[in-house]
Amino acid sequence: MSVSVENCQSALPVSEEFVGRLEQMGVAALRLIDQRGLVLTTLPGEVTVSLVDDVMIAEVHGQYMDDPTPTDVITFPYGESGEILISVETAEAQRGEYEASWEEEVALYLVHGILHLCGYEDTNGEGQARMNRLQNSLVKEVFPPLG
Repeated sequence: MSVSVENCQSALPVSEEFVGRLEQMGVAALRLIDQRGLVLTTLPGEVTVSLVDDVMIAEVHGQYMDDPTPTDVITFPYGESGEILISVETAEAQRGEYEASWEEEVALYLVHGILHLCGYEDTNGEGQARMNRLQNSLVKEVFPPLG
């Protein structure tokens, strides 16, 4: 299993240390999902993550989902691999709502994206509640608070 993270934006400074931490966290989340039998489709062996700004994620959102507004995370499953786009600007904007740092928001988005790649959907209330419980639990395990 591998998770590679690339910072493709300049809206917020992102340290190499944080990028490395996200990569480790992503691998840890995938391992826990696999070990606990939580995969609903195919476990992605390789995940590519791009940290982007709101302009880029809005372009992708418009092109693939017919909604040209910024969003937090977009995933593209490709069977045994997958791609995740995360908007750091949206993470910064939403962090206050959840009383978290933007880094914690990005970590949450990463786990959310990984769950999507593993077959989880949040298009209805039941699916959303299930994903929220699972992602919150996984984030607590693999991304302890910054301190």
